[in-house]
Amino acid sequence: MLAKQNLRLSEVHLILSLALVAATLFGLTEKDLKPFSPLMALLALAYGLAWSYLRFGRPRFFKTGARVFAAIALAFFALAEAVLLLSLFMRWDTVAFALALGFLPLLGALWTTLQVSPVNQVPGQTALAGERVVPVSQGRVHLGRSGVSLGHGQSPYLEGVDFAELSRKLRERVIGQEEAVDALIRGLKRKAAGFGRKGKPFSAMLLGPTGTGKTELAKALAESLGRPLVRYDMNAFGQEHTAALLVGSPPGYVGSDKPGRLYEDLLRAPEAVVLFDEMEKAHPFVLDPLLQLLDEGRFQELSQGLVVQASDAVLLFTTNLLTEVPEGADLRGLLVARGLRPEFVNRVDEVVAFRPFTREVLLEVARRHLLGYLEGWKRARGLAFRLEVDEAVLHRLVSLCDLRFGARDLQRVIEGTVGDALADAYLRRGGRKFSRLRIYLDGDNLVAVLED
Repeated sequence: MLAKQNLRLSEVHLILSLALVAATLFGLTEKDLKPFSPLMALLALAYGLAWSYLRFGRPRFFKTGARVFAAIALAFFALAEAVLLLSLFMRWDTVAFALALGFLPLLGALWTTLQVSPVNQVPGQTALAGERVVPVSQGRVHLGRSGVSLGHGQSPYLEGVDFAELSRKLRERVIGQEEAVDALIRGLKRKAAGFGRKGKPFSAMLLGPTGTGKTELAKALAESLGRPLVRYDMNAFGQEHTAALLVGSPPGYVGSDKPGRLYEDLLRAPEAVVLFDEMEKAHPFVLDPLLQLLDEGRFQELSQGLVVQASDAVLLFTTNLLTEVPEGADLRGLLVARGLRPEFVNRVDEVVAFRPFTREVLLEVARRHLLGYLEGWKRARGLAFRLEVDEAVLHRLVSLCDLRFGARDLQRVIEGTVGDALADAYLRRGGRKFSRLRIYLDGDNLVAVLED
């Protein structure tokens, strides 16, 4: 939507510039304005190019800096305006007056585009060399190379969050990981209280065995905070050419005409909960651009040098590198020893360990997954029935699971046992509705009975 708006604005300004060209060519018929008409035409075209450049970035055929080019265009316009006003002072002319009047808003627009302003900057942060921050009404602006795209107007981080309620919701969703939930809540509380460097988003590394609730915690956090969840499976960015899709391709490489996905997602939702799943599988090419995001809340993609400010984001990383973590162990040291770069690990605010599920915890997880599985089927088929599940069924499901794979293996077991039994019973009835569903264990087999 923003790109379309920019396109319309550029078209309007280009039309205005061409109109000025026509006006100056018309001025050729005026004897006094003849010497200035070609200059006016060139300046009008220069303005159209400069304004479009500032909105969309440097075209491939254009090699000079946007700021330098725009400053030169502004100087020419100012000179042309001065000449026109001087000629009007010496002798009144209608055409010269119209041109002088028409140049004024163009000068103002160009000056506003060039003007550096601290509006919407993160407190305590200044624009870096070669960057500009432009006042914007929608909280973000898409600029060209070395431009800054700022997030929404800054507000206290996690303002109005009830952390007791947040902790309760996370514990309900993520079973058996009370220590991990508490560690995450403590980190968020410190950030909300204003501790830590301004502009730095909260970040956490969630480590532990697969299927223990790391991804589920990220989903629950996003839903509880009312924020969008942006998820990246870092296994898909394990090669250099695929990693470029996330952080941008360097200039001159294939795909360098488009910004990376992370930039676009942060531009749309700078306050999102961003999940980098299985971070250890990402190509090292991804890490360098992420360091500045972790440290300062600003991300610069590599293709066009576009920058987005995302200080309000919550950055979560997961890893399966450490399946067993001893009590009191140095988690950061263990991660570095397993191959993660120390400068990356040290920038993460909180390192949270997830423990393998015990049989007791997995029994409760099985209960919830089974109920969720059946409720989803009920909604999808438009059914209404009373459910009865024997306790022995849950123990059977857990016994078929491999504890090394946690809840993911449990989901597979449910589909392969309860799903099969229920499908047979439902299809034997010809898809007719029923009022009661009973699932019980007959020896080692699960049986589903549908009753009217």
